[in-house]
Amino acid sequence: MLAMATSRLVWIAILLTLVLMFLVILKPCRGQQPSIFLSNQSQLTDEQELRNEKLRQEILKLQLENEKLKNFWGVLPSYGTFLTALVAVTGVIVTIWKHIRQREKDSLRRLDERFTSTVANLGSEKPSIQASAAVSIITFLRPEYDVFRNQVFMILLANLKVRHSDAVNKLLIEGFEKAVRMQLQVVKKKGEHFELDLSSCNLYRVDLSGLDLSYADLGFAKLRGANLSDADLYRVRGWKANLENAKLSRANLEEARLRKAQFKDAQFHKARLVSVDLKEARLARAQFYQAQMQSAHLDKANLNGARFEQADLNDTHFHGASLNEQTLKSILKAFNWQKAHFDDDVRAKLEVLAEGHS
Repeated sequence: MLAMATSRLVWIAILLTLVLMFLVILKPCRGQQPSIFLSNQSQLTDEQELRNEKLRQEILKLQLENEKLKNFWGVLPSYGTFLTALVAVTGVIVTIWKHIRQREKDSLRRLDERFTSTVANLGSEKPSIQASAAVSIITFLRPEYDVFRNQVFMILLANLKVRHSDAVNKLLIEGFEKAVRMQLQVVKKKGEHFELDLSSCNLYRVDLSGLDLSYADLGFAKLRGANLSDADLYRVRGWKANLENAKLSRANLEEARLRKAQFKDAQFHKARLVSVDLKEARLARAQFYQAQMQSAHLDKANLNGARFEQADLNDTHFHGASLNEQTLKSILKAFNWQKAHFDDDVRAKLEVLAEGHS
């Protein structure tokens, strides 16, 4: 901001100098205007006098022009002191402006050196130095350091794929929560799509609620206790991802591919699970209250203790799934359970239980 203001002052000073010089040149000359006496045309008696009169007029015109030129060079020195001062002030302003620009460059260089040092310290073998670096790198997420935003995001993401102590990892997660929201916000403003790679990341209890994480890669990610409520997880990939105790209420998991993922005690309240692939997933005690599960695949999944009250199970696949009696009773309280696909023995148990409740 200061550099911009200084630059304006320089241009204003130059403009004033040009205006003053222009005014000096055009300034009307001072002094007496020569009088021109024209004889009465009636007194001219012949052509010779007419020629003489014409000659006198031309001489007077030349004298007038010479007088103007003399007056200009006479007036100009009176502005000399002012012009000299103005040029001197302009020079001072330009010097200050150059000094400020140099200070800005030096400041940016020092900041870049500090950032590089912080990144290097994250790879230190000492947990205390790692922790200090993790705290420092979060400070680079401030608005005044926006030039480092993308680098901070990528560095945090990379470090979350590497094993750190629990204390350091917690700090990295705290920074990542801020960085990913800023990154997705910038991408959204640009109208671009960003596929987040969270594969193998250590994101215990991370808060990613409400974010657009569609098409993200969650393969082998450790997201135990993560808050993904209201998140858009459309077509995410999460082979063997760990989302135990995760909160996925109202999340959109349509067409997500989460085979062999761990969802023990996870909450899917009112979640959209249309055409989701949860084959061989561990879903013990998971809660699917009011979830939309049309055409979902839970084949060979562990669903012991899972709850399906008021979920829509139209065309849902349960072939080979582990379903204890508690789970079967909750299925009877779901919508369209009769249109779901079960093994023959499981359907027989459901019908017996249904008769007992009628």
